[in-house]
Amino acid sequence: MSWNWLGWLLWLLILIFLGFVVHYIRVHQLMLIAKTGRRFEKTLFFKYVALVVIALVCLGTMTYFTIFRKVTPISNEVTVSYSYDPLQLTNDNTNDYYYVRANHSNEGNHRVVSYTYWTATKKVTVGAMSASIADSNDILSSAAVAYPWNKTKLRNEDNATSHAFAAKITVRYKNNPINGLGLRANREADEHTLIRVPAANLIEQAKNAE
Repeated sequence: MSWNWLGWLLWLLILIFLGFVVHYIRVHQLMLIAKTGRRFEKTLFFKYVALVVIALVCLGTMTYFTIFRKVTPISNEVTVSYSYDPLQLTNDNTNDYYYVRANHSNEGNHRVVSYTYWTATKKVTVGAMSASIADSNDILSSAAVAYPWNKTKLRNEDNATSHAFAAKITVRYKNNPINGLGLRANREADEHTLIRVPAANLIEQAKNAE
């Protein structure tokens, strides 16, 4: 069973507590005005402050675990898996053969928005934010260096495929209580696809994104 139940339970309790704090302050203020005609009473004021502070601390803590807590691919809170696919040459009925197509946007700067490559069994398109191309002597691109690749496996794939393969790394949150607090247990934290090609001229530059 996923530990995300813990996060849902705590969020529910916090929302109930926030409702209680608002109700408590409203009722006691109305009673104070009705009984004494005054709007301020020191003892009640400090109770209000204490309740609001506790509520904000609880809310801030859960917000941090749910939204702002960052992990790295080498963190003990994640698991890492890999997949490898040799690339296939394609030419889309033209005279130019290539391993991967860089799909550019139609907007002003025509930036690359996705990459498309072919394997023996499928056509794959990945977003440019989660993929990179290595077309030099280095197996890893500058963007892929940040991930904990199996360097030996990459070298073996590079040699076996004549420098034409796609390697995907997937980072998932472990199913444990601390990840459950942020509703992240068993969910994907990050992924990156490294597309390895022998040379830059084997990359097709498409004028329009798919």
